[in-house]
Amino acid sequence: MEYIIYEAKDGVAQITLNRPDALNALNPALMRELHSVLLNIQADDAIKVMIVQGAGRAFSAGVDIKATTSEGFQKGGSFMDVGKEVGDLILNLPKVTIAKVHGYCFTGALEMMLFFDMAFCTEETQFGDTHAKWSVMPRWGMTQRLARRVGLAKAKELTFRAMRVKGPEAERIGLVNRAFKAEEFDGEIDRIVADIQQNSFAAIKAIKRLYNEGYNTTLREGLLLELAADTYLPDTDAQLAKFQKK
Repeated sequence: MEYIIYEAKDGVAQITLNRPDALNALNPALMRELHSVLLNIQADDAIKVMIVQGAGRAFSAGVDIKATTSEGFQKGGSFMDVGKEVGDLILNLPKVTIAKVHGYCFTGALEMMLFFDMAFCTEETQFGDTHAKWSVMPRWGMTQRLARRVGLAKAKELTFRAMRVKGPEAERIGLVNRAFKAEEFDGEIDRIVADIQQNSFAAIKAIKRLYNEGYNTTLREGLLLELAADTYLPDTDAQLAKFQKK
């Protein structure tokens, strides 16, 4: 692969977007490579956690405007289609997905970040939505997911003003889970992954499905989904035995 670095170790898959000279801007080739890697991760039962990060100075500056024409941003444009497929894969991946964000995360990259289960950043990370600045329509869910993440009025302000917000503000408004000091970032992500791996992955996978399915319904419908779930978890007895032994 030319634009993706992929490593897997001890149940953790790490994807690095690797176009540092272009601030990891998303071009069609990178997105196709990412799509292929996600399919492999989806099929690998040994992988429990997936982390996506960027090489160099940024997570990603967003869609590479030089790599597509105005038609490419329209409904049915091939680049928009592969981006939607990548987003759907991340959203529905039966793994814990973490966006490890530093530097810059703008527009298309911000849309992509919203597909992850969790997002963490450094205090100096800058986020922004520039769809209105460049006069292009969002196609990967920005208008729906951003509003659900930070609230409708704040989402409108971020988009209409093409605002930039840094890590601490992104944490305050709920755009990311946490913002860490840069020198502590890697260690904190390692600690978060270790916390996740201590728990039952069978339970996490089943509960993630309920979160995702229920979030797209009313509260009443979501409660009924949870109540009706009859999921067999093969490690319940073992996990309870560990607790009793303690």
